[in-house]
Amino acid sequence: MARLFISQKRLDAWTAEERVDVSGNTMTLTADGRAFEIRPAVRFLRVAGDEADPNALIGTVLDEQALADLGADRYMESVIVGDTAYDVQGGFLGEPLPLETRDS
Repeated sequence: MARLFISQKRLDAWTAEERVDVSGNTMTLTADGRAFEIRPAVRFLRVAGDEADPNALIGTVLDEQALADLGADRYMESVIVGDTAYDVQGGFLGEPLPLETRDS
């Protein structure tokens, strides 16, 4: 299974519906026990002001380390890369965990 982006809103809803259990940086699907390591990330939605995207980031998902590597500054639902401001959606990047590393 590939990596997936989970918005904060979706994670909150799944938690309230008891569809997932989050413990530390591990999210486990209650229906089938699949587990994911999650880390904070953002999804780039658009360039603020509907300008061109000189960094080709719209539609991508970057975690905090990747943002730092870009020299990006994040504030709430915005990220600035160089001279370009982006509207982003906050959430988490989930990496599937192999069965042998999951907590039981």
